[in-house]
Amino acid sequence: MSRSNNIFSRLKRKLPQHSSKIKLTLLLAGLGLGIFFLYSLVAPLTHLVQTLLKGPSAIISFTQDASQNLKTTQGRTNILLLGMGGEGHEGALLTDSIIVISYNHDQKAATLISLPRDLWVDSLKTKINAVYYYGEQKQAGGGLILAKSAVAEITDLPIHYGFAINFDGFKEAIDLVGGVDVDIKRTFDDYRYPIPGMENAYPEELRYEHLHFDAGLAHLDGELALKYVRSRHAQGEEGTDFARSQRQQQVLIAFKDKLISSKTLLDLPKINQLLGLYQVYIDTDILDTEYASFAKIALNLKSDKIRSISLATDDSKTGEIGILEVPQDKQPYQNQWVLIAKDNNWNALKLYIQNQLNQQD
Repeated sequence: MSRSNNIFSRLKRKLPQHSSKIKLTLLLAGLGLGIFFLYSLVAPLTHLVQTLLKGPSAIISFTQDASQNLKTTQGRTNILLLGMGGEGHEGALLTDSIIVISYNHDQKAATLISLPRDLWVDSLKTKINAVYYYGEQKQAGGGLILAKSAVAEITDLPIHYGFAINFDGFKEAIDLVGGVDVDIKRTFDDYRYPIPGMENAYPEELRYEHLHFDAGLAHLDGELALKYVRSRHAQGEEGTDFARSQRQQQVLIAFKDKLISSKTLLDLPKINQLLGLYQVYIDTDILDTEYASFAKIALNLKSDKIRSISLATDDSKTGEIGILEVPQDKQPYQNQWVLIAKDNNWNALKLYIQNQLNQQD
């Protein structure tokens, strides 16, 4: 019996008086590719509720091949995930986390591609983390459109869907599933983690708190998980964008496993709480009729079918060769500290990404 059928059978035994909710919970199970591994947590929940109340289209789409119901290019569906501070945080609409999920329908496998926030977008003359902000300034809803376009320009991948979530939603989502368990690779300290609301405090040291993480298995609640993935000023190797992107992907996968566990899926009050997050925290462009297909993908996606790649600079300590560099002449980049393709060869960057994806095909 498949994993999704097994969960459905258990739901039937446990909740015979709630047949409509049983069908709904099964469809919610994936929450859009594991709710797109966290950032797109609750959009499918809310939209599937609305869709099921209107008719059986979501149930029908769950039985179909996902590739027939979703936007695809050469057998892949690509989703852009954005995480940002939101209201009450400095740079509320600057995207602190930028990840592309490329799902291969034939292989039933996903590749997570982390893009550093300081990556330069030449056509817009800005860092990639500011693109969503500029899109929203131009028109409401323009953030996702412009961000998807910029990422497609850099990666040469068509971006079919987009999700943006602020970090208050991140924390609540983690807490709702009871936290996540991660294996911290290295002990590290960050003495300059910004305290929300203290951006203008004086003296300056009052603006920051000291974070400390010990190597080994750790259980993280929402607030601690957020600090773990956002830390940017750690000493040593964990202070690099590459290490930070690895931590983000690590938490996303841990959350995906927790989310699709029977303990979460059988808890209807918890599902209802997740529903409440959507309207406040999520910006997405998925259609109502597409959510069930994403749910089906997530239920059947195994952890050993998820690969992670990060775009990084050369590592002098390990000798590892990267694909990015910090330009010596900062004048063309408005005198900002930015990352660009090595030797300004953006075609080489696109080829690198394509080669990484081809390893999974």
